[in-house]
Amino acid sequence: MEGMQDEIVFTARNKDWMVVKKFLVVENTKPEEVSLALASIDKTLVRKSYEYAGIKADVVEAYAMTVAKKGRTFSNLSAVFGSLQPGVVKAALLPACPTPELYPIAESYFVKKLLEEVGFDPCLEPETLAKVYPHLKVPKPRGNFGKKKK
Repeated sequence: MEGMQDEIVFTARNKDWMVVKKFLVVENTKPEEVSLALASIDKTLVRKSYEYAGIKADVVEAYAMTVAKKGRTFSNLSAVFGSLQPGVVKAALLPACPTPELYPIAESYFVKKLLEEVGFDPCLEPETLAKVYPHLKVPKPRGNFGKKKK
């Protein structure tokens, strides 16, 4: 049909959480702009997926910070993962699980957070796209997060 435009629309509502992300794709829209819209949706989905899965994210995040070796290099990445012992990891992550059956979810979140702590993004992040394409503007979260004016 002539005159129709493409769009990316993501809407979700569950209890008190609601998100609406819309992006209109017009003739001169660049592929990296579409990628940014999709990466933003993915970031929202991943964060909420772990939250709704029922694990205690703060326990997993705290453990990931203690294990991570700072410095974005593959040798650091190799050293961190090489130092992990399955029994120790399981013992540290089980407190994040209301039931032992949730351990694979906590383990998945741990790997994601560990990669992030070392400096590698396991998924394409909007911030990464903004570094590569400086003309892209990453939407900031709603609300006043700045310093209070006196």
